[in-house]
Amino acid sequence: MPEGDTIFRAATQLRRAIEGARVRSFRSDVLPKAQQAQLEGQRIEEVFARGKNLLLRFEAGLILRTHMRMKGSWHIYREAEPWLRAERQARVELHADNGFVAVLFGATKETAYRPKTGEAPYLTVPIIELLNQSELESGEVGQLGPDATTDAFDRFEARRRLRSRPELAIGDALLQQGLVAGLGNVIKCETLFLCRQDPFVLTFDLPDASLDLLIAEAHRLLLRNRHGGPRTSRESLDGGRLWVYGRSGQPCRLCGSKIAMQRQGAAGRSTYFCTACQRAAPRR
Repeated sequence: MPEGDTIFRAATQLRRAIEGARVRSFRSDVLPKAQQAQLEGQRIEEVFARGKNLLLRFEAGLILRTHMRMKGSWHIYREAEPWLRAERQARVELHADNGFVAVLFGATKETAYRPKTGEAPYLTVPIIELLNQSELESGEVGQLGPDATTDAFDRFEARRRLRSRPELAIGDALLQQGLVAGLGNVIKCETLFLCRQDPFVLTFDLPDASLDLLIAEAHRLLLRNRHGGPRTSRESLDGGRLWVYGRSGQPCRLCGSKIAMQRQGAAGRSTYFCTACQRAAPRR
């Protein structure tokens, strides 16, 4: 599941493989053919991540923005090397003049969560678009909150933005990329557990100290997981990498109480929590 740490790692790997090279050929079943033709022969000036977005900047000033949603992923191959996924699943295929091939595989165009009437569906189709700098900054990427995956994360701005949505439950607020960028559902659930925070308490009701602790812990987990290996929030010889995520119905690793799962927010994202460790704390 691509979260900020996953996108950071993907950008690092792509950067090592193709940054500085020129595009020998480019194909996409999403972008118009005229835009695809614009990229051929272009030098790849920069590969970077911003929140959950992976971006390629070309010398002519164009930027390829990709967002993998739930199931998309970038692969890197050598020319003539067999692909690990079917060609029909490729949304972007970039051949560089240094012998590397970068392929973005996307999910099928289907709804991952069937919403109730009036709720927005969460689509698994990836976002792929070619933008100039002005369009990038005026669009969704320009509206992102502080990126918790980066060393330069501004936790004070993150707190200010979270405070601007007092009506949201904290478990929902942490996933709003315009408030704090980079967090996904796994890091959200693990952060809330490690801070012993009830996910359903309104942001308005959280004391500053509790909110600051959540922000700091989310940042720590993203930094810890951005350099490779399976995502983890704990170190243990029992092999369990996570405290609560995906463990509905199983005993809490600390107190033995039941781990529960409840849908939360307009997209119905699953929130895993311990029914004892994360009881509602005193409110401000």
